[in-house]
Amino acid sequence: MRLSIYFLTLVFLSSCTTIEVGKEVVKVGKVVKDKVEKTVTKKETEIIEDKTIVEEQQIITEEKEEEKTIVKEQQKMAEINFIGKQLAEIKQRLGQPNLSRSDGSVHMMRYDSTSCRLFIFFHLNSNIKRVEYFEFRDSFGELINTKRSIEECYKEYDFTS
Repeated sequence: MRLSIYFLTLVFLSSCTTIEVGKEVVKVGKVVKDKVEKTVTKKETEIIEDKTIVEEQQIITEEKEEEKTIVKEQQKMAEINFIGKQLAEIKQRLGQPNLSRSDGSVHMMRYDSTSCRLFIFFHLNSNIKRVEYFEFRDSFGELINTKRSIEECYKEYDFTS
């Protein structure tokens, strides 16, 4: 009788251990599954973010090229070309700028009119400060890209004084 009780107890305990081991194996399996899913999801997210970054860089590059084209057209249509003019000559013609700022090797002056802004850029490291670049923007900061708008903007500035 005792022998059968020991035997039944041994069988019962060994079966409980098997159940506990099975539970632990299932838990480990779930943890591994979750980690793999998170890794896959993270990699998919990184791929999507990389694609988004590439697309945004392409959009920025296209916008910069478009702005360069617009500025070149502005400068072609310009009645008065500022390129090569000296700082003193610009101030003599237009007076004191509404904003003057130096940043690194670039000096920028902004002249405001009613509907547009004239930005003139100089290279500070040269001996004689000459205009290297200029552009017209509207009051919202967008490049002016039509001939009529540029002409209207020119009329707002007194270039004859």
